[in-house]
Amino acid sequence: MISHRHLVEEVASRARLDDPEAADAAVHLVLAALSSRLDPPHREHLRQAVPAHERPALQYGADAAEGSGPGLDELLADVARPVGATPDQALFLARTVLCRISAEDTSLAADLRGALPDEFGTLFTEPDPLS
Repeated sequence: MISHRHLVEEVASRARLDDPEAADAAVHLVLAALSSRLDPPHREHLRQAVPAHERPALQYGADAAEGSGPGLDELLADVARPVGATPDQALFLARTVLCRISAEDTSLAADLRGALPDEFGTLFTEPDPLS
């Protein structure tokens, strides 16, 4: 399992965020948005793969599941809206978070991909570096 510190540092570095709190918030937003689209067994697999610090975001996502749109565009809007990001920025953040987490748990990406609609497959592809 990736450590909270390492996950936040990776997101901050890859997304070129100077503020660790912004990177931490991005991680939480992505996990909450993803969690809201998963059924309980898949949410539990994700919960086991993330550091304890991130687990409240999964519960928040589970609690918000009824109001979440099912598609990728809605997930990206859920990530972007609270921080004023563009859909492309939200996609970059989501891909970064999921690739960092699934790098530590090789079965996680396959499990989550199988639980989500095909359009979510792009979330499991390493993002191109920001230019």
